[in-house]
Amino acid sequence: MSHPIIVLLGAPGAGKGTQARKLVDKLNLAHLSTGDVLREAVKEGSELGKQVKEIMEAGELVPDQLVSEIVYEKISGDKVQQGVVLDGYPRTLNQAEFLEEVTSGKERVVVNIRVDSEKLLQRLSGRRDCPNCGTIFNVHFSPPFKEDFCDLCGARLIQRKDDRNEVAAERLRVYREETEPVIEFYSTRESYFEADGNQDVMDVFEEIIEGLRSDLAEVS
Repeated sequence: MSHPIIVLLGAPGAGKGTQARKLVDKLNLAHLSTGDVLREAVKEGSELGKQVKEIMEAGELVPDQLVSEIVYEKISGDKVQQGVVLDGYPRTLNQAEFLEEVTSGKERVVVNIRVDSEKLLQRLSGRRDCPNCGTIFNVHFSPPFKEDFCDLCGARLIQRKDDRNEVAAERLRVYREETEPVIEFYSTRESYFEADGNQDVMDVFEEIIEGLRSDLAEVS
């Protein structure tokens, strides 16, 4: 099997990024986080980045065409010969259908990480990022030893605008409206399974690896 594609689905705060990084390390896959790619565009301050910033800070989804172009550029040709974990894509039916078209003939596994709504909101509104080393804390579940400061490098932690309570609630509303149909799109397929994202990180990871064993021969 060549170029396996693992699609991670789940609401904002479900832990897709964390699980994606662990899968990348274990299975030697490439990692494509559309959120990271879009935030990088915002940081660069380009015209595109300014548009993306406005959309993300409002808790809305970036238009399908824009996101799909980014994904296609990253996964086309031989750019991900070892396979890829898609984190945050697809989020709409249009994106899912586009992905089916451009990855036709490639092995795909879809993992949906399900988390209770109340816990999702706590994870999002409590999340604090270190702008220096990228470490993520949560004031409810994994707070830093010194309030508001990173344990690793000492930088002052920040709360992303799209993690603030009112914006987080809007992100979850948009997710339910736009992305739940994607789950229905994949849920009847043999290469689809769900993981309980309410568990500890390692328990979720072990459940995902166990589910992948039946789909990917390389998983040991």
